[in-house]
Amino acid sequence: MSTRPRTASVNVYVHKPLTVDEPAWCAGHPDALPQFKTDVLHNGPEQIIAPGGRAMFRAFITQAPFATNPDARTAGLYVEAADITATYSPNEVEQLAADLVEAAAVLRVLGRDMAVRAETGVSEA
Repeated sequence: MSTRPRTASVNVYVHKPLTVDEPAWCAGHPDALPQFKTDVLHNGPEQIIAPGGRAMFRAFITQAPFATNPDARTAGLYVEAADITATYSPNEVEQLAADLVEAAAVLRVLGRDMAVRAETGVSEA
């Protein structure tokens, strides 16, 4: 048996404060302690799209300024659909369809707003 001391390479995280520019629209960061610079996200205020009181989508501006994918570095609109899976009566189907049309109109407005920002280079919400 050898009496020489053993060594091992161990990967460690370097923890130190990172100062980043924050857009005026940023309402918070989903991960208070990101492990890597690429994990830093800016999220705008969440908008619940709920025509007729039925929450159908949530949307907010998001940006990952240090992402490895260059497309993610610019602000974009994150959209998440609610679970509307169910069995509907004919009248409920009509209401669901009307709610989807109204929700689509709101999403179009939000998307056009993001397109204007992209064309003009304005990243503030």
